[in-house]
Amino acid sequence: MAIMQKNEVWRGTCEGYTYDGEGVVHIGGIVFFVPGLLEGEEAELGITAMKKNYGYARIVKLLKPSQHRVQPVCSVYRKCGGCQLMHMDEETQKHFKEDKVKGVFRQNAGMEITPEPILTEEHRTGYRNKVQVPVQVKDGKVLMGFYQPRSNTIVEFDRCWVQTDLSNAIIRDCHRWFEDLGCAKTMRFVLIKHAHMTDQVMVCLVVREYPFRNSDQLIQKLTAKYPEIVSILAVINRREDNVILDGKEITVWGKPYIEEELLGCRFRISARSFYQINPYATRILYSKAIEAAGLTGKETVIDLYCGTGTIGILASMHAKKVYGIEIVPDAVKDAEVNAAINHRDNIEFFTADAQAGAKKLIANHIKADVVIVDPPRKGCSEDTLKAILKIAPKRLVYVSCDPATLARDVAFMHENGYELKMVQPVDLFPGTLHVEDIALLLRTNKIRARKLPSSD
Repeated sequence: MAIMQKNEVWRGTCEGYTYDGEGVVHIGGIVFFVPGLLEGEEAELGITAMKKNYGYARIVKLLKPSQHRVQPVCSVYRKCGGCQLMHMDEETQKHFKEDKVKGVFRQNAGMEITPEPILTEEHRTGYRNKVQVPVQVKDGKVLMGFYQPRSNTIVEFDRCWVQTDLSNAIIRDCHRWFEDLGCAKTMRFVLIKHAHMTDQVMVCLVVREYPFRNSDQLIQKLTAKYPEIVSILAVINRREDNVILDGKEITVWGKPYIEEELLGCRFRISARSFYQINPYATRILYSKAIEAAGLTGKETVIDLYCGTGTIGILASMHAKKVYGIEIVPDAVKDAEVNAAINHRDNIEFFTADAQAGAKKLIANHIKADVVIVDPPRKGCSEDTLKAILKIAPKRLVYVSCDPATLARDVAFMHENGYELKMVQPVDLFPGTLHVEDIALLLRTNKIRARKLPSSD
C-alpha cells in the first residue's frame, strides 16, 4: 500500500457515490471521497485530508469528463454547498436519489427494496418558497448570504438559483438598505416566505432589538418597492447560536401571515409554522400520499406532525373524520383557521407532540383506519411508533424528508406486524442531496399474535 500525504496529486477513476454525493475513488488500496466527481470520470486528484483508512481529495484536472456532467449555473456553487448535485444532469440526479433510497434501506433496515421511479416536476430552479439569510458586519462591511458548510463563514451571492427572483431582489435591496440606514448590526437573519400561487410575501426580520435605528424607514422602503409584501414581522432574538425564530414576535406591518393555495385548498402560513418548501412538487407528494391512504369516505384518519394542517385537510375531503396532532401552538392555530377557510368540519386538531397526542387519542378510545406521519428529519421516536402500534391502523402512510430515518422506522414497524408495500421517492429539492419519500405500510394478521412492546 502506497504511503499518501496531503497535497499529493494522484490519478483515479470514480466508481460510485457516497450518500452525500461525493465521488468514490480507490487509489493504492485506500478509498477517497471527492466532491463534484461523477461516476466513470477519470481525474487528477489532490489529496486534501488523510485519515487512518480513507482520505478526501479535490479535482485538480478532469482527464475524462462524463457525458452527464453539466455546468452549474450558480456562481458560488462550490463555496456555498447548498446545492450539491448541480454538476449532475437531471437523469443522473434521479438515479443517484433512487440508489440512495435503496442503499439506506439495505444499510438501516436490512431490507432489499425497489423504490418506485422518482417523481419529478419541471421547476428545477426558483422552486423554493422560503429563504433565511444570516447577516453579519465584518470589518465595517455588511455581509448577507449562506453559511459555508460546517462554518459560520458567510458566502455572498448575486442570485440564488433555487429561490424566486422576487426573494433574490428583496435580499439584494435589504443588503443595500441595511448599509445605508446603519441598522445592519441589529440584524441577525432575514427570513422571506414567498407564496408562489398567490404571490404573497412575508419578510421576517430576526433582530437583537426592536424598534432599531431607522426601522420605520426600512419598512417604508420595503412596502413602497414591493407591493407583494403583505406581512412584515420582527422577532427579537438575542441568542448567539443559529436558532432563528426564538423570541418575541411583533407584527410591524400588515398581517402576521401569508396565504397559499394547494390542490384546491387555501392555507394560512405564519413565520413559525411548517409548510413544504417546493409548492410544485408538493402537489405531487401530497396527491400520492392521499392516494396511498386509500380513502373511500368512511375512514378515520390520524395526521401526526400535522403542521398547518395541509395533509390532514386534504385527507378530510376523502375521509369520514381526521384528527391532527402538532406540537407548535402557532401551527395549530393556523391549522384551525385553515380548516375553517376550507369549510372542513370533520377535522380536529390537538396541540401535543406526536407521542403524547397519539396516547391521548388511545385514552379517548379513538381508533383509526389510517395514520399519516410527516415527521422532521430525525423521524419518529420509538415511543411514537409504539403508540401507532397500539392504535393499530390498517394503513400507515409515512412521508419522510430523510430516507435513513424512514428506513429505520420502517424496520421497526416491519418487526411489529406491518408490511412495506411501497416506497415512492419525490424530488422536492432538485440540485441537492435531499429526497422526499412516501412509504405505505399495511397491517398484517401477524400483529394480532405478536406481543406489542410496552409503551411505558
